[in-house]
Amino acid sequence: MKSEAVPEHVRARDPRVRAYPFPYTAWLALSSDPDNTVPRDWKELDRTIWQEMGLPFADSFFIRSYNQLQPGQMDLHSFPDMVNAHPHDTMHTWGDFMFGGQRGFDRQDAVDHLEVMRRSGITPRVWVDHSLFIGNLLHNHRYGGIPDFKDASGYTYPNPLYSLDLIRAAGVRYFWDGTITGVLGQDRQLSLRQYHLERTGSNRRGTLDWMKHKMGDALGVGKAFREQFQGNHAYRTHAFPDGSKGYVFPRHGRWEQADIRGLGYLLAPERLHRLVETGGVCIAYTHLGKRNITDAQEDQHIPQRTQQALEALRTLFDQGRLMLSPVSTLLDHLVLRDHVSMDGEVIRFKADGIAFDRITGKELAGQRFSFLGSPAKNLRVLGTHGPVEHSLVVHNPTTYTIQFTRP
Repeated sequence: MKSEAVPEHVRARDPRVRAYPFPYTAWLALSSDPDNTVPRDWKELDRTIWQEMGLPFADSFFIRSYNQLQPGQMDLHSFPDMVNAHPHDTMHTWGDFMFGGQRGFDRQDAVDHLEVMRRSGITPRVWVDHSLFIGNLLHNHRYGGIPDFKDASGYTYPNPLYSLDLIRAAGVRYFWDGTITGVLGQDRQLSLRQYHLERTGSNRRGTLDWMKHKMGDALGVGKAFREQFQGNHAYRTHAFPDGSKGYVFPRHGRWEQADIRGLGYLLAPERLHRLVETGGVCIAYTHLGKRNITDAQEDQHIPQRTQQALEALRTLFDQGRLMLSPVSTLLDHLVLRDHVSMDGEVIRFKADGIAFDRITGKELAGQRFSFLGSPAKNLRVLGTHGPVEHSLVVHNPTTYTIQFTRP
């Protein structure tokens, strides 16, 4: 039986595995930072995005805000029930310690805030650095991942800002790499030249950019640039200074559009249709609770253009064209997909050792994976500890899906 005739951008590393669940050809998750979010606007966002539209995204949170320039900012300390209103999978560092007056940050804050999360029953899978926070891992500062310092005389001092071990203890396995990409659609192969053409959004500018680097090759400086090019990956492995490894990911967007007004442009219908056509995944960068200065006095928090963009997003999801999910669900799916093997009548999910140390029904819960071809007569699905309960859906003679229900 021939495989389903699908474009290359919906094929995974193993050609027998569909990159995304059938029938979707692209996948979008919303990565929103909680900066500037006040209770009134948060209620409108919760009501519109999660309750009325039912968009299957997850949110981020501050554990506590000490920011004197943002009084009343939403955090887990003052609003402990907010994490029960809709899903939250991203911790925005250990809290907002920016502009906290004499209130600084050290490791004991991470110890205390980890206990707050445990009491709240929240287990984030994603960490996103915040502004100029001194405990960041990859964006502006990297002190949070360095366990100790050594001075010029050879003395070693413990780093009071180190907390990466506690971040892992919180449940985090994915880290924002501190970059914003202009390329719409990761997880698809792009040459260096294609990458530049899409990043600039203009053939002319892209060609000029490419020519500059070709000229740089002749001058001996192009090699350094190519070595910095990470490809168009949705995620990649990163080694931290403490010797541990994690997965890092870029976010898509523009710095100047990372507010609720800019989201209407980032998710404009014509851009969403282009994502569906070209394929790939998009982790869209925004601040849902931040208003553009032009809208500061408006009664309604979500501008009309953004409201329409979110409605178009819901339509594409309902049509089976654009998959939507939390950031953690998307990244979990990609890692699991990239570590699945097929051998005769057996589909085996392997632990990657970074995001997953074991694969059981718990780790696969809520996921679904599509395969090209006809299912084996006696198909078995195995994790690291034996068979995993699943259901089988045959879409057509050349495509089927196995799905795992939540307990």
